[in-house]
Amino acid sequence: MPDLPEPLPRTLARLDALTARTGADRGQLLDVSALSERTALGEDVVRTLLDGGEPPGDRIDDRVRGRVRALHTAYLARSGKRTVDVCKEVAERLSISPEWARQLLLGKKMPNVPDLTELAAFFGVEEGVRFFTDPAAAVLDRELRRVLEGLEGDGAEGPLVEFATRHGVVTLALRGGRMNLTRRKQEALAVMLEGLLGVDEEEPGNEPS
Repeated sequence: MPDLPEPLPRTLARLDALTARTGADRGQLLDVSALSERTALGEDVVRTLLDGGEPPGDRIDDRVRGRVRALHTAYLARSGKRTVDVCKEVAERLSISPEWARQLLLGKKMPNVPDLTELAAFFGVEEGVRFFTDPAAAVLDRELRRVLEGLEGDGAEGPLVEFATRHGVVTLALRGGRMNLTRRKQEALAVMLEGLLGVDEEEPGNEPS
């Protein structure tokens, strides 16, 4: 029997323990806007879940159409492409007309399972169809566990935690979780960023030789 996703309250408790140990700001670390973009959940839904609340119930078709629309909107902003061009790309990939692709991407039509599978691949969604159909709490929980894995490194506080704590680099922390960076890669990335920022890492009272 496959392992069930870790419940969101437990994940939030782990994050709270981590921020308590490091002194990181929870609000900065768990940036609502960044999490909203990565999960295709509305910012109000993300905020409610982070605060331990329960978002309003939704119908499965509204959920799917809303997440497709959110992914499309984020993709447009990230890529700088025009809607018409994205519709053509999706139409070719799904073997449908550009107008039908437009209806899907705008959340006006409900995609079938094969179309959802192709849309997940097009937008680079690892979970496939589940990303569109799972309840909001499960989607956010998966993303927060990625953040935790990236921050904790090899079971300890990773270099990106320390970096984010010192400099408040929220997006970097979230990207580290998404990419599942190993501790060695975190260390290399943190060193590079420290150098780019010109941060003096000399400890107080330690004079360079």
